[in-house]
Amino acid sequence: MQDSNMKTIVHKLALSVVALLGLLSCDEKHEGELINDKEAKINAFQADGIDGIIDEEKQTITVYAPWNTDLTKMTTSLSLPEGATSVPTAGTNVDLSKGAKYRIFNGNLYWDYTVTAQYPQLENFAIGKYKATIDHSTGKISVKYPKGESLTALTPTFSTTPNATVSPASGVTQNFTQSVTYTMSYRGKSFVYSVEIIPTNFAPIAFVGTANSASAIANEDEKAAYTWLAENYDTAKYISFSDIKDGKVNLNDYKVIWWHWDNNKELPAEAKADAVVNKMKQFYAAGGSFLLSSWAVQYVVDLGIALDGKVVNNMWGENNVPFTVGEDWSLCYKGNENHPLFKGLTKKSGVDYISFFLSKGTNTKGHNAIWNFDWGDYEHNAAGWQTAAGSKILASLHWDVTMSNRAVIFEYLKRGNAGRTICIGSEAYDWYNENNSPANAYKSNIELLTANALEYLAN
Repeated sequence: MQDSNMKTIVHKLALSVVALLGLLSCDEKHEGELINDKEAKINAFQADGIDGIIDEEKQTITVYAPWNTDLTKMTTSLSLPEGATSVPTAGTNVDLSKGAKYRIFNGNLYWDYTVTAQYPQLENFAIGKYKATIDHSTGKISVKYPKGESLTALTPTFSTTPNATVSPASGVTQNFTQSVTYTMSYRGKSFVYSVEIIPTNFAPIAFVGTANSASAIANEDEKAAYTWLAENYDTAKYISFSDIKDGKVNLNDYKVIWWHWDNNKELPAEAKADAVVNKMKQFYAAGGSFLLSSWAVQYVVDLGIALDGKVVNNMWGENNVPFTVGEDWSLCYKGNENHPLFKGLTKKSGVDYISFFLSKGTNTKGHNAIWNFDWGDYEHNAAGWQTAAGSKILASLHWDVTMSNRAVIFEYLKRGNAGRTICIGSEAYDWYNENNSPANAYKSNIELLTANALEYLAN
């Protein structure tokens, strides 16, 4: 917000404090006077001599530092209004990599900022309507583009973070029959991005939900997932369970149905209605496939896909308020490195079967719907579950290198002419950045995992 707006908020805060003091002071006397004519703000912020970009409305400060900078050991300086103090104060060896909180006091007032340092980035890379998945840690850019189309003269567009330049520039036509490199320069340093085209068959995809329309989706995680899908697949369409029940759509027009249900662990009545379930079963029997994520993984029982008729036995996090992730969250897929689901994912350094999906400092609600083989009908018997359910463990928790203790991503295998189903129940598969916390550094892995799943299921 602008300074005038901030003063309005502060003035309201001051009036509220006055009213509270009046209620608490029976003899109408109190110590000290409320001071509301001061400025509690940061006029300027620097880290390693680089000016931060201040956004008063979002209460954030962003510092873009060259790629050779250690973002965990920065030297900071602040310029404050007269009389203002900061907690913390300026310092050395300051970690700004995941966002640091600064509170500014002046008189009876205070104002908070989250200060984050990051490297410059190439953003919004697209070739026409086909948007890229970008891994900023490795510089890898992947663009799924229609199979069979010519790649010899494509014109990408992109943007950058402030004050960075890129060569070749946005809008310059390139031959993408081989990967093309883009060099970003900033403050005398450079970073190379490599762009690869992935020829893709874009199949019709339905995203289903309880809302009557895509614009009415209320759950932020579901909304973020659908927004990504709609922006990247012009063959995707939102369909409500109500429309399925009323026969307003023909499910056979689609190759894949994705249901991402993140609201609560109880599946909604709309999805369990007999008319809906019967049409879903017919779609599956005719060769259609499902991607079920978050709490929706339970739907395999309603649809008769799980041969043992059992839902996941370890669900938690339903009532969580957003919390800060304390370490990078990763998943293990040892033995499945060549499964199409994991193609192109950025992996943990030196390990070919672990990838990160949610970064430290991100806020999440941590919803889980997984199989835990430490207890229950399949205690210490993951192999027995796979046989009984007609399933296969695709990924487990990062420490489970035997792939026998948990199933957090799993597949129900194709039987006869029926389709396939992939279930993703891990809390690391999180689409929405709660509380405007630092961005998920591994969002590109979530996007690519999903794109891989949709393509695998469609073909």
